[in-house]
Amino acid sequence: MNKVALLALLVLAPAAWSQEDEITDHDRFALWDRFELWDNCRPMNLLVEGLSSDAAKINLTKQDIEIAVRSRLRAARLYDGETTNALYVQVTVAKSAFFISTQYIKRVEDTYNGLVGFSPTWRAGTIGTHRQDSSYILSTISPMVDRFIDEYLRVNESGCSK
Repeated sequence: MNKVALLALLVLAPAAWSQEDEITDHDRFALWDRFELWDNCRPMNLLVEGLSSDAAKINLTKQDIEIAVRSRLRAARLYDGETTNALYVQVTVAKSAFFISTQYIKRVEDTYNGLVGFSPTWRAGTIGTHRQDSSYILSTISPMVDRFIDEYLRVNESGCSK
């Protein structure tokens, strides 16, 4: 479900609030943040997608990406290789271009039918050119992971303070 559809659902869902309560934009976005990132500050696993032959041509390895991301998650005390929720990182290299996608994948439950599964709830991505330099791609991943960590810790602040 995209952000617009969820926002529309939140606006139109009268059961979530009594009719006397006024729903502000701040409330709506706070609920969306919690949907995307709330997990009571539990650490997460890391999943890194395999790379193409074009990545190998510039000496970019899956291990390089794992080390760069895992070290940032560990520094924030958010890494646990045994848990089910995960930060998923995909780097696609095609000739001189690259695409980086980061997604937070967590357990979600459909309260309508009781089904439980895992789904990306937060996403960020970027594209660029790498100039035949794998370190440029790695240096682009770092601020993306920092943004995720910052947003995750902000939304999970009450869980992280325990």
